Amino acid sequence: MLGVLLGVMLLMLLCSASSAVKGAGALLLVLPRAAGLLETVRAEEIAVVPMDSSSTAVTFPFADAYHVYVADLNLLEIAEALERSESAPWLVVHRADTGESVPVEFTGRGLMPYDDPRVPGRPVFRFVISDPGAYVLSHPRRPVQVYLVPDRTTGRESTILLVSVGQLGIAGFAVGLGFGRPYFERRRRWREHQAQRRAATEEVLRRRRQRPSGGGAAA
Repeated sequence: MLGVLLGVMLLMLLCSASSAVKGAGALLLVLPRAAGLLETVRAEEIAVVPMDSSSTAVTFPFADAYHVYVADLNLLEIAEALERSESAPWLVVHRADTGESVPVEFTGRGLMPYDDPRVPGRPVFRFVISDPGAYVLSHPRRPVQVYLVPDRTTGRESTILLVSVGQLGIAGFAVGLGFGRPYFERRRRWREHQAQRRAATEEVLRRRRQRPSGGGAAA
C-alpha cells in the first residue's frame, strides 16, 4: 500500500511538473516585467486552436510572432522526432486569400520557467505573422487543442535569466535578513552567556587556588 501511494504521488508530481515550473517562473518574472524587459501577454491575445479537423481558420488582428504550445504527448513526440530528422513541422500556416505559406520553425528547446503558465504544455513551434488577416492552419487531426501565444521572450532569454537570478538573490537576501537576524542574535546571546559562565567558573577556580591552606605546624 505504501509503495502504491508513493507511486501515485510520484505520478502526480510528474504530471504537474510543467505547471509547477511555469508557476515558479511566473514569480521570477515579476521584476523583468516591472523593469519593462518583458511585455505581458494579454489573455485575449492567446488563441485556442481545436484540432478535430485537418485545418483550422485563424484570424490574426496584429502582426506578431507566435509560439505554438502543445500538451498532447503524442504530438510532442512526433514534433521531437521530426526535429531530430530535420523534417518539416506537422503544422503548416498559410494565408487564406493568397495561399502564401508562413515559415514554421521548431523552437529547439524544452520547457522553460518563462513559458506562459496560463496554457498547458510547452512551445514546440514558432512562426511570424507579418501581415494581419485570415490564415489557415493545417495539422494532424486530433481530439485536442493547441494554443497560439505571442512570443515575447525569443532573443531576450539571457536578459530575462540574468534579471530573474538577480531577483531571486534579492528575495533570498530579504528572507535571510528577516529570518537570519533573530537566529544570529540568539547565537550572540548564547555565546555571551557561555562566556559569562566560563568567566564565573574561572573566577571560582582562581579563588580556590588563592585560598590559604589550613593546619599549620604546632610550635
